Amino acid sequence: MNYVTCPKCNGSGRIPAGDNKWKFISSGYSESDDTFKCDNCGGQYMMGIPTGKVRFDKNNNPCYHSYKSQNIGRCLTQYSCENCDDTYQIDSGD
Repeated sequence: MNYVTCPKCNGSGRIPAGDNKWKFISSGYSESDDTFKCDNCGGQYMMGIPTGKVRFDKNNNPCYHSYKSQNIGRCLTQYSCENCDDTYQIDSGD
């Protein structure tokens, strides 16, 4: 499977935090460079670490994920990208 540079973070694995008022208490926030971990190339996964790489979408471009969610269990949600075959699950543990 071929991977290319993430279009959201340009391969850095970090995205600007901007004026998010909750950034100081948010997971993945780095005060030193005012960024969050990228939620397009791995940070969106449970315990995920951004890689700076993504798959190609259906049009052969680097995928900028657009996920749809589906409840598949009492505390389990599956997310599927509409643009490529990427999927992941989050267990809320409730």
